[in-house]
Amino acid sequence: MTESLPTVDVSSFATGVPPSPEQDATAAEIDRICRETGFFLITGHGVDPQVKTTMMDAMQDFFSRPLDEKLAIAIGNSPCHRGYVAIAAETLDEDTAGDLKESLDTGGEHGPDHPEVQAGVPMFGPNQFPPDPAFRAAWEAYRAQAIEAARRVQRAMARALGQHDEFLLDRPGGEVMYHLRHLHYPPQDAVTPGPDQLGCGAHTDYGTVTLLADDGVGGLQVMRRDGAWIEVEVPADRLVVNIGDLMAIWTNDRWVSNPHRVVNPPHTDRYSMPLFVTPPFHAQISCLPACLEAGEEPRYAPQEAGAYLMSRIDATHSYRNPLLAANA
Repeated sequence: MTESLPTVDVSSFATGVPPSPEQDATAAEIDRICRETGFFLITGHGVDPQVKTTMMDAMQDFFSRPLDEKLAIAIGNSPCHRGYVAIAAETLDEDTAGDLKESLDTGGEHGPDHPEVQAGVPMFGPNQFPPDPAFRAAWEAYRAQAIEAARRVQRAMARALGQHDEFLLDRPGGEVMYHLRHLHYPPQDAVTPGPDQLGCGAHTDYGTVTLLADDGVGGLQVMRRDGAWIEVEVPADRLVVNIGDLMAIWTNDRWVSNPHRVVNPPHTDRYSMPLFVTPPFHAQISCLPACLEAGEEPRYAPQEAGAYLMSRIDATHSYRNPLLAANA
């Protein structure tokens, strides 16, 4: 079943834009949607179509390279979870075989003088890039615009939760983490799926919010609250936004961290670029008072954002987990 997700214009929350009644209406609409599905589309995000196209072209070129070239920057070489992940090396649904996708994982470019690197905080350090300098240039341009889009969404969400607009962007515990993944799903007729094996198994995202750009091929499926799976279409000028687990914890499930998955297209490749947003590594995540009804108790114990993130990564990547590796 194919359904259209609601669309929200987040341009009123662009960096430097003064307060306006439009912002209140946008925040109220996001609150309504996040209570119901946790997935929506955005316009007014600030990502230039050509910047997106250039990034898509660069990632397609990378994934078309011989495997040994891609493995030269394998994620297992990185102390901070950056680099290439081969097909079936990640398992997002523990009840299925490895996902039928390959990826290139990137984060902030942190040099040896960065305070988090000097403190030995996990997930902080240098990226591993393909050798073609055009990839790095495309990545820098797209990542900057995608982060601005994420900031617009986070300001609107903070307003929707009754917080000041910079609440999600200015948390104690370090800097907000932005991890951009580049994903390639080969067509089903180019791989041999096992029973119930998907391009990306059913899962929820880990952080506060995810912003996704894709190539329009389709394949993304979202579970509604009634348990039905729906196919999501993403127009070229829009990004998909969805809620992650830490936001569900923050809001005491007022907002839904919905399961989703990807089915490989039958006869064509699929490419996508999710930007995962996670609070600072040492940020404490617990139920917001505004999300606790009278007489209600928090549903979740307080979490440290980084510890939660690492636990989820360890459970899904075989290179980090000997038990998963032994059964790959």
